[in-house]
Amino acid sequence: MATVTFDKVTIRYPGAERATVHELDLDIADGEFLVLVGPSGCGKSTTLRALAGLENVESGVISIDGKNVTGQEPADRDIAMVFQNYALYPHMTVAKNMGFALKLAKLPQSEIDAKVNEAAEILGLTEYLDRKPKDLSGGQRQRVAMGRALVRNPKVFLMDEPLSNLDAKLRVQTRAEVAALQRRLGTTTVYVTHDQVEAMTMGDRVAVLKDGLLQQVAPPRELYDAPVNAFVAGFIGSPSMNLFPTSGVTMGVRPEHMLVNEVPDGYTTVDAVVDIVEELGSESYVYATWEGHRLVARWTEGPVPAPGTPVTFAYDPATAHRFDLNTGERVS
Repeated sequence: MATVTFDKVTIRYPGAERATVHELDLDIADGEFLVLVGPSGCGKSTTLRALAGLENVESGVISIDGKNVTGQEPADRDIAMVFQNYALYPHMTVAKNMGFALKLAKLPQSEIDAKVNEAAEILGLTEYLDRKPKDLSGGQRQRVAMGRALVRNPKVFLMDEPLSNLDAKLRVQTRAEVAALQRRLGTTTVYVTHDQVEAMTMGDRVAVLKDGLLQQVAPPRELYDAPVNAFVAGFIGSPSMNLFPTSGVTMGVRPEHMLVNEVPDGYTTVDAVVDIVEELGSESYVYATWEGHRLVARWTEGPVPAPGTPVTFAYDPATAHRFDLNTGERVS
């Protein structure tokens, strides 16, 4: 296990006017599961690849366990990376795929077998060790890729959207397995995803990036309850926070705090027209438009209003979030 530190790290691709990552300051604790999340092009995968030694750093320092690794080759950093496409050798069995890096390191076969068997037991792959990747499901292939990293016993695990190729149901199952495995092993892990639900359910802390700039890093609940700006407020949460201008600020209201056709004392109202209704079984979400702004409210009981129906949305201004109209920064 190890700590990881980014100290004012800037990464710029050759010929690019704007840096992909700009002066990133980030401390990752020993044994922490940190998730990097943000929209496409925000710099999250570039940050991970720089930590792995696969991207050059223009300025700043990257440290692992207090040691400057900025100019080191990937093989010298004691990290293991799991990629989106698994990158398994199709002609090798599961056991040989998992032990390949150890074989290159010229470890005795008996030691390789012991490490592979131990990792296979942890990952539930023991019965598949003699199979080849084509005979495995997507979730099983993903676990083999993790096993290949696991046998190396690295200081840091790096995971670049490893669940992206799985279907929705399998993603939910596998992300729970990955999070549980990390907590069992206690290995420092940096995990990249564009899926904010994945980030919120897996990470000890979540770092939100936008346009190469770190917006906020905090535990999931803090991100949800106290976003530092309108971007984080709108990005974290599913469905997204309602954001609309009023009285010189951008008002932010979570869908579960927005009422429909119910106006308690002291609540502010907005008259809108229903666009669509998402039926999710135990709850529904009512989407409506008000003065060009999309609003959404959670609906938990009773017949939902049909599309085209006028409705009154209501919220408590005392508990709503407020953001500066120009800068987007949170205001008290």
